[in-house]
Amino acid sequence: MKLSLAQPAFAAVAYLSYGAAALAVENLTDLTHNDPFFYTSDQNIKADNDVKVLLGIGRPNRTHSQIPHLPVYMGYMNTNSTYRFVNIAEQVFTMIGEGKHGLWRVQENGNVRLYRRRNAEGIQPGSDLYAEEAVKKIGNEYGYYLEDESWSGYKYPDEKLSESGNLNYIDVPITHPIFKGKYANHEPIDLSNWYCTMSGNDFPYAKKVMDFAFSQDAANQIGPLGKRAGLDVKENYLNVLRLDHFPDAKSWVNVGQEGKDTSFVEWKAIDTSKTHVEYYLVERTFFNKPYLFLTAVYDNLNNADHQYVRPDGAYYASLTDTDKLKTEVTMAPRFNLLGGSEGEAIGLPIYGVHHPNRAVFGGGGACPLKGGDWGRYPDTAGGAGWPTQYEEVTPLCDAVLLDIKFYTNLDGRSWNDPNKYLANAGFGTETVTYKMQPGEYGVFTDDYHTSKGIKNPDSQQVPEKLELTYPAVSEPVGYNEPPAGNVMLGMIPSEQSTCRPVLAKN
Repeated sequence: MKLSLAQPAFAAVAYLSYGAAALAVENLTDLTHNDPFFYTSDQNIKADNDVKVLLGIGRPNRTHSQIPHLPVYMGYMNTNSTYRFVNIAEQVFTMIGEGKHGLWRVQENGNVRLYRRRNAEGIQPGSDLYAEEAVKKIGNEYGYYLEDESWSGYKYPDEKLSESGNLNYIDVPITHPIFKGKYANHEPIDLSNWYCTMSGNDFPYAKKVMDFAFSQDAANQIGPLGKRAGLDVKENYLNVLRLDHFPDAKSWVNVGQEGKDTSFVEWKAIDTSKTHVEYYLVERTFFNKPYLFLTAVYDNLNNADHQYVRPDGAYYASLTDTDKLKTEVTMAPRFNLLGGSEGEAIGLPIYGVHHPNRAVFGGGGACPLKGGDWGRYPDTAGGAGWPTQYEEVTPLCDAVLLDIKFYTNLDGRSWNDPNKYLANAGFGTETVTYKMQPGEYGVFTDDYHTSKGIKNPDSQQVPEKLELTYPAVSEPVGYNEPPAGNVMLGMIPSEQSTCRPVLAKN
């Protein structure tokens, strides 16, 4: 068997020895082998080792300055054989993937879709969903994520009624009594978001990383734009992690080539000081299975192009001050560009610029060109996302490209904090005593200095003990234990993996 740089010797030997499936199950679902402190696995402090005063006996779990070690996680995900790598070290989450990944525009409509549970009777069509008995029945017989039902928990748009004629799914606004006032004071959901799929279902090779990340203090902390896009509605977004771009990463918008038709494309960098943006990695169900998606929420300082609320329906009726809301969709929203100009977003009729041949999957390849439930795409009735989104907010496929180069501090504290990571954190006191070998240090002995009588101004007598007093005491960076769970095998990434797979009718 010939080997090349594209097929390392280790991988080739492992493949021959165990087969691809064994390699995936044994090595790839948990790259740390269930030991996020693997980096000390070769260390064992013996009872006769003086270092035990600093590290204790056995495997060390802290530094010499008594700061606890932090877990390390590594994982990856892919669609279309394009890989994104997620890592956690020192409570910093990083996500590195490809540059200029295409996004689609969608917008939440203020509703949650609830699916009838298996064997539940369900509610009759035309029922008053606000009646006390109906609210109780909804709580018992419907859910937004039917985890134990796998793919079958999802119902297609054309499967609205069960065999007995009752509702397979219902849509209720976030102000419905079923949510017990949780969203009573929620700001209007008036911003679109631009998204794309990052993983296959259950994201098996990133699950350890993401379970940990979603358990930390920075998780599910949604900014003002994210709230206006509805990302804090837990029934639609199971988990959310806000991200920041690395300095050289950007958002890009297709404004076309001047004087030519729309088949001549050109993406220009968005000025995020004038078009504000928040980036998130979100966990959301798709066909009743959890996936990971990247999403960006934009809003211009100088216009309301990205804002909209449909002036109709139960959600709109629940809002106050509706005269302040923008009730007309901007079909080609403007973005502020680096350099000072503006550009209108030009969407493409294709599925995506990195998808040159969707025909190999048996269909598709075109942009859905409308919002709403993905359903039976590539059937032309399919929408760009989920049933909780407006049909009239069209996806503008790949009008926006995003560099997948992100990070976030999982403890929610910036490294700009002057007291974070100070060496007294592990001791918990402002004053720390340092022990050392005493003596006069720094005396010049070089002839160049001694012949001229030059003395070292920094030379001094150092005592056996010396105290330093720090300006403050900050707790060491810590972490929250993630919930115990089994890694789902889910969709094993392969050369046949695809973004938002087409599913056959049940």
